[in-house]
Amino acid sequence: MARRPPARVRADSPRRRAAGERVPTLSGLSPRGLASLVRLERTRLWPGAAAEALRAWEAFVRHPFHRLWDPASGCGVLRCCPDPDELRHVLDLVAHALPAGDARAFRDRVAAAAELW
Repeated sequence: MARRPPARVRADSPRRRAAGERVPTLSGLSPRGLASLVRLERTRLWPGAAAEALRAWEAFVRHPFHRLWDPASGCGVLRCCPDPDELRHVLDLVAHALPAGDARAFRDRVAAAAELW
């Protein structure tokens, strides 16, 4: 069986980050929870998805006109016009992927933001 050249293997693999490029992550997670989060973001989401979704959700519920959100008029960009259903879906994925203690703290943080809804 023929082997692929190493350059081809590297070209087919996901893009690596530059040395100084940082991925936003959630604060307050245990090392095990952080590893679970990184695994989830690498396999099912995108790097930094959890922190970005949580930040967007907190900003969305704090905005005074969040109850007037209309899916037909929104652009769908996470930083501009986030879809609340999509945000909650990402946050639920993260909560289910984390270990029990970290998931509890994460759900409490999401619930605290949801109180403003």
